[in-house]
Amino acid sequence: MSKQEKDSDGFQIVSSKRSAKNKQTKVPYKASHFIKEENEINVEKSYQRVLSAVKDLEGSQFYNDVLKAVSTFLNERNISEIVCFGLGHVGECNISRYQLAFLLCLKDSFKPLKVLVHDPIFYIGECELLKRLGLIVIEENNEGSYVISNTNITVVYLPHCPKQLTNNFLWSNWDIRLENCILLCNSFTSLLENHPSRMLSEMVPYIYKLSKYLDEVILDNSFQYKDIFNDTSIHYIKKGELSKVDSNFWNKPEKPKYDDMEEFITTEMIEKLNI
Repeated sequence: MSKQEKDSDGFQIVSSKRSAKNKQTKVPYKASHFIKEENEINVEKSYQRVLSAVKDLEGSQFYNDVLKAVSTFLNERNISEIVCFGLGHVGECNISRYQLAFLLCLKDSFKPLKVLVHDPIFYIGECELLKRLGLIVIEENNEGSYVISNTNITVVYLPHCPKQLTNNFLWSNWDIRLENCILLCNSFTSLLENHPSRMLSEMVPYIYKLSKYLDEVILDNSFQYKDIFNDTSIHYIKKGELSKVDSNFWNKPEKPKYDDMEEFITTEMIEKLNI
């Protein structure tokens, strides 16, 4: 097994198949929690709570580590957009609130042209809250199939999201443009170590195929609340790495389909719930 390396700023960098401390991946909600009823939230109260969470985060060692790692990869390039899927109920859940605060910290630090968010379980009041915070709410459930820029840097934030969502995102951008993407999500290394290769290659083939070309910065879970950013890593591809792959590598069939995956909320599920 290869020895773990550190970059020039002291961050631990691993390829997806190198060893890392096993961590349990948490899924904050399941499809069964998606209900027809529209819960009301106190938008003003939620707004103030989010701002308080931002203050907690912006001066933390955890966020400083993220800033340093992302800035090192950017190397003076700019982030044009940040896309976030799967925040959950930001008006009710403390974990979701801090994950939203993290997104707002990124927005403030890197000043992208736009920040987009989507979760099929957002309440109307939560959408109002997000818009008040300067975020663009994606209305349609595209199941992670968002196409990023060919040339500009995009940060994709998937806080404790199902691996199927990440796989769909990779499928929708399955070409050289992935070198312009920074993925903030559950550790690919942990995923590879905790699941059989055959299962991953069949269920989430785009994660599995891309993993060998990714560098991963494993973030120290140093934030005061340990269940918010656990198992979170920064993943990126070095410029020129994907130009080495065989042309067949980019072949892709139709959009992936998943059977009996209750953790992953699909459009079909929502349509059935609204019959």
